[in-house]
Amino acid sequence: MTTPEKIGKYQIVGKLGQGAMGEVFRAHDPVLNRDVAVKRISAGLDADETVRKRFLREAQAVALLSHPHIITVYELGFEADQAFMAMELLEGKDLKQLIASRKMTLDEKLSVMEQICEGLAFAHARDIVHRDLKPANIHVLPGDKVKIMDFGLARMAGSDMTSTGTVMGTPHYMSPEQVRGQKADARSDVFALGCICYELLSGRKPFDAESMHGVLFKVMQEEPAPLAEVAPGLPPVLVELIEHALAKEPADRYQNAGELLSAVRKTRAVVAGRAHDSERGAPASVISPSARGASRSGSDRGSRVIRPPAPPPPKSGGTSALLIGGAVGLVVLVAGGVLASRYLGSGPAAAPSQAPEVRKLADAVIDTQVELARRRLEAGDFADAARKAEGALKLDPQNAAAKEVLDSANKSLQQMETALAAVQAAGSDRDRLAAAAFDLMAIDPGRPEAAKAASAAGSAFRAKVDDAKALSHQERQKAEQAGADRASSFAQGVELERQGDRALEGGQLATAARRFLEARVQFAEAKSSHR
Repeated sequence: MTTPEKIGKYQIVGKLGQGAMGEVFRAHDPVLNRDVAVKRISAGLDADETVRKRFLREAQAVALLSHPHIITVYELGFEADQAFMAMELLEGKDLKQLIASRKMTLDEKLSVMEQICEGLAFAHARDIVHRDLKPANIHVLPGDKVKIMDFGLARMAGSDMTSTGTVMGTPHYMSPEQVRGQKADARSDVFALGCICYELLSGRKPFDAESMHGVLFKVMQEEPAPLAEVAPGLPPVLVELIEHALAKEPADRYQNAGELLSAVRKTRAVVAGRAHDSERGAPASVISPSARGASRSGSDRGSRVIRPPAPPPPKSGGTSALLIGGAVGLVVLVAGGVLASRYLGSGPAAAPSQAPEVRKLADAVIDTQVELARRRLEAGDFADAARKAEGALKLDPQNAAAKEVLDSANKSLQQMETALAAVQAAGSDRDRLAAAAFDLMAIDPGRPEAAKAASAAGSAFRAKVDDAKALSHQERQKAEQAGADRASSFAQGVELERQGDRALEGGQLATAARRFLEARVQFAEAKSSHR
C-alpha cells in the first residue's frame, strides 16, 4: 500500500509501522501546527463491520480516558469511507525495547510500574478493561513518563462487542481465564500487568515456550520460575507483590489496578527504606485483602491424586511474530462467533483480519484446552478433565479429541458412582467390601470411602493389595519401555511403590493399595509426558 499524501486534514510525513489490521503514519496538523500519529484501517478491512466497530471502540475508550498516563486521541474521522484516528505522537521507546536494553535501575522500574498502575486504575475506575496489555503497548517518553496505548481490545461497561467464549489478547500476557474463553475483567489486566512487571524486573517472560501451544499451556498449568531465583537480590516484598498479581485464580489476585497501585506505592516505600532496615518485610496492608492468604494451587485445589506439574507439550514450531509494537498491534480475535463460524460454517463470516498467525493461535488455544483435559483425565481428576474438555468444546463444538476426553471422563465418573453404590451395598460382607473398595480405589486412590471399606474388609483385602502392586509394576514397565524412566513423575512413582511396600510390611493394607495405585498414576503420567 502506497503512503498517502494526506489523511483528512493531516499531511503525511512518513509511515511509523504497519500490522495486519492497520497502519500508522507520522503526520502534521497544519491547523494546530503540531505533529501527530494517524492510524487507519488497512485497505480491504475497512468494509468489515467487526473491524470498524473495534476501531471505533478504541477511539471511544481512549476518549473517555483523559489521563497523563494514557495516550490521547485527538480526532476520529473518515476519508473515502475509510476510518482514521489522530493521536498524540509519542517519542521515546516502548517498554519492550527498554526491557531488552537492560539499562533501567530498580527505582526506574518501580516508577514505570507505578505509572502503568495509575493509568490502568483510572481506566478500571471507569469500567474500561484494556485486555491486551503488553510491553509493546506501553510507551516510555523522554523523561521516563509512561503512556498506555492500543485500547483496540478494550471492553467498556455495556459493550456487546465481546462475550464469554471469545479469546482475546497476546499469548504471553493472557490470563488463564482469557485462554479458557471466559469473560476478561479488571483482574485479567492485573494478571497481564503482573507478567509485564515480572519481565521488567527479570528480563524474561514468566510464561515462555517455543510454540504458542506451549505458552498457553504454561499460562494455564504452570507457575513461572520463582522471581527471587531469576532476579536475585529483589526485595522479598516486591517478589510477593508480583506473585499475587500472577495468581492463577482471579479471586486470588488484586481485584483491580487500584488495589495493585496501592500495593506498588507501599512497596516502593518499603524498598526505599531498605538501606536503613534491610530486614524490613512488607506491611500487611501491602497485600490486598482479596489476595491475602490466597491459595496458588490453581486447578489442583481439592485434588486427591498426587500429581506433579505437567510438562509443556511437545515442540511444534516457533512462536509467530504477532505484533508490530504500539498502536499498530495485531488484534487477536479467536473463538466466539468468529472461530465458531470457521469451524461450523454458520453465523457471520470470519473477519478478513484472521491472519495465519491468528488462526494458529485459535488452534493452539483449543489444543491447549484438550491437552490439559487429557492430562487431568490421566491423573484421575475426572471432574476437572470434563470441565476442561467442555471448555474446549465451547470453542470448537466439533473437536473430536475433546469429545473423546469428555466421554472418557464422564464414563469414569459414572464408574465411580457405580463403585460407591457397590461399597454401600456390600454391607458387612468382607469379600464384597474388598472387591468394591478396590474397584473404587482403582478409579480414585484417595477416595476416603475406599480406604474405609478396605479397612472394614480386613484380611480379605490382602489379595487386592497384590493386584494393586501388579498394576503398578505393569505401568512401570510400560514407562521404562517408553524411555520415560528419567521423568520426575517416574521417580515419584518409584517412591510411592517403596511407601506401598513399607505399608504392606506394617500390615496397613488400605494404605499399601493406595500407594501402589497412586504409583501407577505417576508411571502413566511419565509415559504420557514422554510422547
